[in-house]
Amino acid sequence: MRAVVVIVVIMVVLGLVGWLQFSSPNGDPSLRMDTEKIKQDTSEMVEKVKDVVEGTAENVDARIDREPLE
Repeated sequence: MRAVVVIVVIMVVLGLVGWLQFSSPNGDPSLRMDTEKIKQDTSEMVEKVKDVVEGTAENVDARIDREPLE
């Protein structure tokens, strides 16, 4: 039962972000994954993570290069 609840929650979240679309044209229920939106969103996330990692690496390098306080 717990697994069913987890799956339903995941499907709702995917629907809210626009990756999963539910429709019922002509009484025929269907489920569609928007793969282009998924690719676009994940590409944006990867770029943001790269920027954060690079910024963190620069901050670490800047702190290492400073002279120690006496």
